[in-house]
Amino acid sequence: MATTNAPKADKASRKDARNTIEEKLNLLLVDLKKELGDTKFNNRVKKAAKLLSKGLDKTKKKVVTVKKKAAKKTKEATKKVAATPDTEKK
Repeated sequence: MATTNAPKADKASRKDARNTIEEKLNLLLVDLKKELGDTKFNNRVKKAAKLLSKGLDKTKKKVVTVKKKAAKKTKEATKKVAATPDTEKK
């Protein structure tokens, strides 16, 4: 049995996005790299790329509001009341 520990699809795509962001920032901010030095610049670029890619590829769950649930319950309750015969009218 051979098992592979493949990362989840969303984590892999975030990593890819983070890497492309890092590459683009390295190309764009060459002057800043000269001023800060390689290690400080690389650390800051990694942090920025991580923050920028943080919200990518998250699927949003369907949100059901409380009002919709309450309205659905009241509709069901009124249907049940309408279906029962009135015992007070004789």
